[in-house]
Amino acid sequence: MATDTRLTATGNLTSDPVLRFTGTGSPVASFTVACNDRRKNSSGQWEDAGTLWLRCTAWDRFAEATAGQLTKGDSVTITGHLRPDDYERDGVRHTGFQVQLTGISRPIRPTSGHNAASSGPGAPNWATDAPRGTTGRQAATQPPF
Repeated sequence: MATDTRLTATGNLTSDPVLRFTGTGSPVASFTVACNDRRKNSSGQWEDAGTLWLRCTAWDRFAEATAGQLTKGDSVTITGHLRPDDYERDGVRHTGFQVQLTGISRPIRPTSGHNAASSGPGAPNWATDAPRGTTGRQAATQPPF
């Protein structure tokens, strides 16, 4: 009996998403997310404890939005189904895993003021904080995906 393994992880894109199209014209985007594990050591100091590399795939309109709005280095939280991925490299057969995405989000950056729409220190910079493809305050009403 097959099990459905769902996964939620937070990390950074290691490169820009690559958008391709299947033979039937369906868009598919692929990219890798590096999830760095940090934990406290025995002396109470934070230290890096390794990196998990997750190959991710998004389909259809979700693929186009992902490829159009995310770039290398972006911090994201991904949700999806973990699927086995058999492949061969240098004549050796390997089994890896791939995440078929069902959701992706970016962390919200806190502001220092009570009114995020105000101007001044701590107010969002709508020109630089807007998702790609949006301008001005349009970004405030458009979700990234």
